[in-house]
Amino acid sequence: MKKMLMIVFLMVLAVSMVSATQFGVKAGLVMSKFTEDFEGVEPGVNTGLLFGAMIHMPLPVLPLTIIGEANYIQKGSEYEESGDEVNFNTDYIELTALAKYNILPMVGIYAGPSWGFITSAEVEYDGGTEDIKEYLKGSEMSLNIGAQGKLGPILLDGRYNMGLNDINDEPDWDQNLKTSTFIISAGILF
Repeated sequence: MKKMLMIVFLMVLAVSMVSATQFGVKAGLVMSKFTEDFEGVEPGVNTGLLFGAMIHMPLPVLPLTIIGEANYIQKGSEYEESGDEVNFNTDYIELTALAKYNILPMVGIYAGPSWGFITSAEVEYDGGTEDIKEYLKGSEMSLNIGAQGKLGPILLDGRYNMGLNDINDEPDWDQNLKTSTFIISAGILF
């Protein structure tokens, strides 16, 4: 009898999650920088864009929503010394899993990990561009903390994305390259 009740409960839970699941798209502004100095020069903010798709799965009865995202995100950092500017630009495909706690029906806070897979990496200096993808690790793990507001099908989102691992794969560079990223985005759910 207990097994039968558990099976019925799990089936009702699964059906209610599937029926409440929403898909959507999002776009936003990314402001990132490396967390450490590079050859004694303090990092500055590099701006980029974010585009992606998402899925929202509210848990029945609980004020929780599980969010999955697949995003194209532009990160990097900028360095300036004596009027010379150097830009590090790194592009990722990032997969994110978040757990959102709904404080109010329209406002929630969330946290969760993301895994970024590097698609391109360049450094711009003296009017030229050099590919540096071979000097960086192929992936980055990050922790996301943020808040989300919902106005009907429209989502407004602000988050901090903290790089957890060093993406430097070049032994000659003595820097620990971790990213620190702020993201502001808007999306729509269908």
